[in-house]
Amino acid sequence: MKASNLALPALLASALAAFGGPEVDRLLAEYTKIETVTCQIRRNKEGAEGKAMFLSRVYWTNKGQIHSEGITPIRRRTIADGERLWQYMEGAPKGFSRPIAELSEQMTISLKLVPGTAMEHLLRLKGMEEAELNPAPDAARRIGIQTEQKYVVLRFDAQDRLAGIDFYRTADCTGKLASYEYTNFVEAVAGTWVPLTHHTTVHDGTIDFEETVKVDRFVANRPVADSLFIASNFFDKGIDFVDDFAKIFPE
Repeated sequence: MKASNLALPALLASALAAFGGPEVDRLLAEYTKIETVTCQIRRNKEGAEGKAMFLSRVYWTNKGQIHSEGITPIRRRTIADGERLWQYMEGAPKGFSRPIAELSEQMTISLKLVPGTAMEHLLRLKGMEEAELNPAPDAARRIGIQTEQKYVVLRFDAQDRLAGIDFYRTADCTGKLASYEYTNFVEAVAGTWVPLTHHTTVHDGTIDFEETVKVDRFVANRPVADSLFIASNFFDKGIDFVDDFAKIFPE
């Protein structure tokens, strides 16, 4: 066999590494194994405006159903039954409600997010070209993704779990905008790992803050009562629900 032919497999491997594998698709596919979640989420945020602590209970299914009860600092409840969403904040003059099909893209995405996962970022990276990067002290493996405005680096630990996501201004990994660290993993379903601790640092020069999210009492793929997604079971009959947030607090 000629030397050039011997080198061909190495060249092919190098070319494949340059484009990377569909890691985002792999992670999202793993998350699809999770059909239901119940958990409690504690969120501590610290920035220029001070410190704040948020506590909520969440019930979620992959059928477009969610029941999120914000307990502190303000009581807020969001319920979606697969067809329609309702939201009411204690003390507000009105509530908000719309068919799910008519919600904004951001609110529609929020219904798809498996609680405790990094799906919010991964869904926005789906379909983008991935490049294998050199390992780093904080990552056994790294994947780089160029978006329209940012360069994103996915960091994986020795068990191939998503351990962090970094956002940079440019592909040379300078000018870091934000960093997300994921730890305290639990195997929610066979082969699917969910981090129960998320630490976020944002420092883009305009909005700087740190946030730590703790996910407690996490249970996956256990039955969730249908009654939790019936809005009339939880909202006062006297609440007037409108289809636009601007109608809640008119100028």
